[in-house]
Amino acid sequence: MAETSIATVSYILNGSEGRYVSAELRERVLQAAKELNYVKSAVASSLKGKDRGILSVLVPQFDNPFFTRIIVAIEEVAHRNGYFISISTTVDDMEREREIIKKMIEQRVDGLIISPTIQGTENTDHLRNLGIPYVILERPLIGLSQYEFVGSDNLSSGYSATKHLIENGHTRIGFLGWDTFINVQDRKDGYLNAMEESGLEVKQQWIQLGSLERDSGYRLMKHCLDSNITAVVFGHHILAEGAIRLLRERKISIPEEMSVVIVGTPSWAELSLPKFTCVKQGEEQIGEIAAEILLKNIAGETESQTWHKEKVFCEVVPGDSVKNLNNQGEL
Repeated sequence: MAETSIATVSYILNGSEGRYVSAELRERVLQAAKELNYVKSAVASSLKGKDRGILSVLVPQFDNPFFTRIIVAIEEVAHRNGYFISISTTVDDMEREREIIKKMIEQRVDGLIISPTIQGTENTDHLRNLGIPYVILERPLIGLSQYEFVGSDNLSSGYSATKHLIENGHTRIGFLGWDTFINVQDRKDGYLNAMEESGLEVKQQWIQLGSLERDSGYRLMKHCLDSNITAVVFGHHILAEGAIRLLRERKISIPEEMSVVIVGTPSWAELSLPKFTCVKQGEEQIGEIAAEILLKNIAGETESQTWHKEKVFCEVVPGDSVKNLNNQGEL
């Protein structure tokens, strides 16, 4: 496409400046490289046609135990199969995600496991164009259907949490969640499904959505306290931290005055008094399945045009944060 020698193309793409190359030729080569989705490889000459034994894992939050447990499970499967993993965090930054993926391609990793940002579909275009295996974790790629996916069943997590409260006699149940378009919103839908299935009304003020911050959970809980609920489902453990801080500041007893179920199993929930009832999301299983699918794709063991869409079942882990109102009448 650039109509010049391989040596000259290599010279320009490596950024060399020891000999004269016209600006017009340099521009022509760079434009051709752009159109062909060229990515410089740090080890292309020595590793052409060979596996490096490295998997890349991209997650949005290092400090989120959900992703930490997934990474540990991925690393265990990788190690058993002779692979190492490279771990990066995108902090939900779209440009950072794009740069990390580009760098991983340059380093010729064998495959990637990615929990994408909202720009994940565009940022993974190079992977599809170059035929590099990848698996998507937890968050879907918008507008794309043909890719490998493994995540928790967010709909069932919201449903199970709410159903547990209903089974314990609660009918006035609030929901605090993350205001986002990604599939975490399914947890709210699970809450609504459980309430509707049981013939229970849901007042508008019982559902409070906000940003994924502890202070946001604190503020949202204030609104819930004015709505005469007896129980609340926290759709994310980060929001739960802030909300529970407010309950304790106001000396609202858990579970005597407010019953609580948390989607997710942060370590503090088990160590707290009372021990909180949580919904386990199956992080270890998610990590294992994702790693196994990726390794099979790398080895060419999967059938073409067969895409995995795995949703891991969530289960309630009972604690001491739910009061049983059956045969007592609601307070």
